[in-house]
Amino acid sequence: MSADDRLEIMEVVARYAYAWDAKDAAAYAACFTEDAELAVYTRGREAPAISERGRDAIESWARRSHSGELEGMREPDAEERTRHAPGGVVFDALEGDAAQTRAMLFETRVSGGRSTAIPQISGVYTDEWRRTAEGWRLSRRVLRMDRQ
Repeated sequence: MSADDRLEIMEVVARYAYAWDAKDAAAYAACFTEDAELAVYTRGREAPAISERGRDAIESWARRSHSGELEGMREPDAEERTRHAPGGVVFDALEGDAAQTRAMLFETRVSGGRSTAIPQISGVYTDEWRRTAEGWRLSRRVLRMDRQ
């Protein structure tokens, strides 16, 4: 895998975070392959809290999440801003048109007229990547959060 491939994957990692924080479900889903899997695990749980398969399902989930339609999700605050800061990307495997990476996640949130960001989520992404006609895309993303 070339340095250009690594750079493109890291760019998709950043686009993913920017798309989520902009509440742009289409741009968020565009980071995934058509048949991608997304799973989010909270600490101490064996079953995923979130499990979606396919780009369309991932986009629909993101749209519902941002609108507050999902059970257990609160109504979004118009003033709320999240900032997902992925970092520490490590390339664990690189073979031809496939790659595996890990990255840390740290999310902050500003809401309710506050001016200070409050830490909300931390965890580790374990990702599988596939080179497609669109470029490198996530074929599987698993987030293991540090808290319940």
